[in-house]
Amino acid sequence: MIIKKLDTFIQKYTLPILIIYGLIIRLVIFMNYSDDGIFKDSQNYIDLATAISDFNLNGYTGERTPGFPTLIALCANSLKLTILFQSFLGILNIILLYKYAYLRTKNKITSFWIAFITTSFLNFLFFELAILTETLTVTLMLLIFWYIENFKLLDNDSKPKHLFILSLLFASIYLTRPMFIYLPIGFFLFYIVKNASFGIKKTFLKAIIVLIIPFISFYSWCSLNERNIGYFTSTYYLGINLSQTATFFFEKAPEKDKVIRDIFVKHRTYLEEQNQSGKYAMTVWHAYKELLKETKLSPPDLSHELSKISIDLFKKHPDLYVKQVAISWVNFWRSTSALLWHTSSFKSPLANTIFSALWNYVQKPLLLLSNFLFLLFSLIKIITFKFKKFDSDLFLIAIVLSGSLAQALVAYGTNSRFCFPFFPLIIFFTITNITNLKNRLGYNKIL
Repeated sequence: MIIKKLDTFIQKYTLPILIIYGLIIRLVIFMNYSDDGIFKDSQNYIDLATAISDFNLNGYTGERTPGFPTLIALCANSLKLTILFQSFLGILNIILLYKYAYLRTKNKITSFWIAFITTSFLNFLFFELAILTETLTVTLMLLIFWYIENFKLLDNDSKPKHLFILSLLFASIYLTRPMFIYLPIGFFLFYIVKNASFGIKKTFLKAIIVLIIPFISFYSWCSLNERNIGYFTSTYYLGINLSQTATFFFEKAPEKDKVIRDIFVKHRTYLEEQNQSGKYAMTVWHAYKELLKETKLSPPDLSHELSKISIDLFKKHPDLYVKQVAISWVNFWRSTSALLWHTSSFKSPLANTIFSALWNYVQKPLLLLSNFLFLLFSLIKIITFKFKKFDSDLFLIAIVLSGSLAQALVAYGTNSRFCFPFFPLIIFFTITNITNLKNRLGYNKIL
């Protein structure tokens, strides 16, 4: 009786309940946590935001892409305003996730609990308080999936104008997190394979629309970096990322790279001797200042050299590279770095204890379970896949798994943080599959 009344109430006031709940839990966090939102990567975004505000990118040294810095600039370079706006984006994310889930399930109750559970996770909330790309990226990811579903853009009769708007969204997420340049490519390939039977020429011409703005954006930003730092790249950090992947076998670099190799290995050995093997992936950053000093290279030039050395190592030792990619891929699904906060910024020891316990003993295990179930249900979907069944679930699986692999191929470090932009989609897919399973088993009174 109580459950029935609750269901009726939820169905009547679904979005108001979610919005009010979202505001309340954010207010609770604001009352117990006060922080400037600065983390290791934040300063790069702040510096680029300043350059954007000055309308002067001449000489910019290519650390980041301009998506998130533009948001900071639009907030008058105020970090407090940026955090406040990200909290607004957090509420928008609840709405977008609910709307997407309802389009997919046609069930208000299931869609409500998907949005409710997602916004209850502390990583979802605390990334809004960080001067980092995560919250904006999640907004764009949800907007993309909602837009695709709302306007049925995977279907053959999708409208070119909507595909063009999708192209703009793909460009926006690339400019926020450059690894997502693969998204329009993934959509392009999926659309062609799904709709090829309607005529390959017509399908190709429609699909190519989604590539236009992302690749104009890619070419323009990389060209700007080439003019400023001499390298056609989205960010010069690519070489550093590749060296992180090569960290475990960097000693195999040839004698011609002796200076960089020996400094790199020295710092890796130091971390090992200090029982900090968990920080191996950060070896390049521990060695960074010495590398710059001894090589007398600029940061972009050093990154370029690291890129050449790492790619050469990958070619000569493919077995070690594949092993490291596998480790990176597994770490992507772990929750070791899925939450960033400064525990010293809690206003009381009690608040610190409660939030830390909630994360470490409740939500972190649930996050691991959700990731495991996502992979399990994805495997089942792939195994039972029929060629004519190119549906939205398969597209979601393809995008998330491709992202996990793409990340593992080029970076090793805080891999589970790279998983965060997919977090709401993983929760959605996991809950809908659990719901479908329990309905098949006859337990249809829950969710």
